[in-house]
Amino acid sequence: MNKHFATDYQVIEIGLYSVQNESTPYVNLAGDMCKQFQYFEDITWPAYAATMVIQDNAENVISTMPIQGYEKVVVEVDDLTESSGDNKGRYKYEFRVWNISNRIESERKQTYTLNLISEQGLRNEGTIINKILSGNTSTVVKKLLDEYLSVPATSMDIEESVTSIKLLPTKKTPFTVVKSLLHKTISESIELKKDNKDESDSDIISDESNSESTKGTGSAGFMFFQTNRGHVFRSIDSLIANENNGFTDAQPVFHDKRTPYYWQPAKNDDPSLYRIQEVVFSTELDMIKKLRTGHYSSVMCAIDINNLTYKEQIYKLEDTWDQMQHLGSQTKLPKGQVNLSKYPTRIMSTILDNEVWNPDPKIGSVEEGGDGSHQYQDYQLNYLSQGLARSGILFNQQLTISLTGHLELCAGDKIEIMIPNQKQEGLKGDSAYDPEHSGTYLIKQVNHQFNMTDSRNVYTVLDLVRDSQGIKDQESIVK
Repeated sequence: MNKHFATDYQVIEIGLYSVQNESTPYVNLAGDMCKQFQYFEDITWPAYAATMVIQDNAENVISTMPIQGYEKVVVEVDDLTESSGDNKGRYKYEFRVWNISNRIESERKQTYTLNLISEQGLRNEGTIINKILSGNTSTVVKKLLDEYLSVPATSMDIEESVTSIKLLPTKKTPFTVVKSLLHKTISESIELKKDNKDESDSDIISDESNSESTKGTGSAGFMFFQTNRGHVFRSIDSLIANENNGFTDAQPVFHDKRTPYYWQPAKNDDPSLYRIQEVVFSTELDMIKKLRTGHYSSVMCAIDINNLTYKEQIYKLEDTWDQMQHLGSQTKLPKGQVNLSKYPTRIMSTILDNEVWNPDPKIGSVEEGGDGSHQYQDYQLNYLSQGLARSGILFNQQLTISLTGHLELCAGDKIEIMIPNQKQEGLKGDSAYDPEHSGTYLIKQVNHQFNMTDSRNVYTVLDLVRDSQGIKDQESIVK
């Protein structure tokens, strides 16, 4: 390791290219011009972004170039760690300029902020799709990224799905189309099950006999986002899954699992590379929101327009908890949440149409009288309630932590943190840490903050989320 301090890094290049000539940088901003650089990724954003504060007192690039938008910016830094592989700890970020803000002129100096986004994020805004898309949803996503945004296959991390679609985008952008597929896609690793009859006699939800209602099963819900490694299209269960869990292509953990990050409020002599500087718990519980949105329990009222039948399906998170992957060791919903979700707290309605793209005169749907031969079935009862609940509970616990620079971390990675048990001061070992709030979290957002003044340093701020409490391999006390 070449670091003298945990926050050390080295700038290799910050190249600003003119739109007319992208073979050679117009200017290298790494000297005295770039004062601050912040990089962002988020599992809810389809493109990464950045901001760069420029102090321009010599080149006047904003006028001599001039900067008009779509200029390429390449930032290359070295985190000064002895990493394996060809990169040797170097990280390269490529952007396009989309906005100039906060421009101030004073004493022959001008300061302004370049707002940057990935090339795909900017190209997406000027691209529309108006032809029929069909096939497996994962294949459709690959095709959109390849044909419309020129994303190489090596920069795609796409999980195979079991669902097929056929749709006419009606002049939507590629990212908008992919976003519309997130809740319609079910992982290949999740078995599609026939809805079971609801045998409960307490969940009276309408004037219809309760014996006519079915019970929703399974899990659903995908995420689509871009990191410095590429575009990711994966199920939530796959993102948070552990090894050997049925997800044959589960996303790996990209940091050293044997080195968790520790929060030590008091100063000590421990190395600071894996020390958490600050912890802020933003949200830990919002039962009112989850009850109103039906994350715990909901009922789907569906009319099949092909055979003019009506059905109701009850979904309860309690019944499908074991069919989902979880980050904590909590084994079920807490008793209070189960009691409050005894009855569905959200009623939804939808129209089922299994035959809309079926040219054959015979019934090809999975409904009564059909043989299931039609490729494009309507799977709403398998994903609407399931996807809503799966994405909702992912954000049960939310917190923000600050670290010294860890450029290897990306949105969608998992990280293990250890938070002291406030009742046991001065103890060492596992018993000294909070057994419910410590453990594995999913990185929702990454913010690498580079200070590029004379005292150069880099910090990483992470927004973390998870769906359940407890440390893996240790029993949770949540009942």
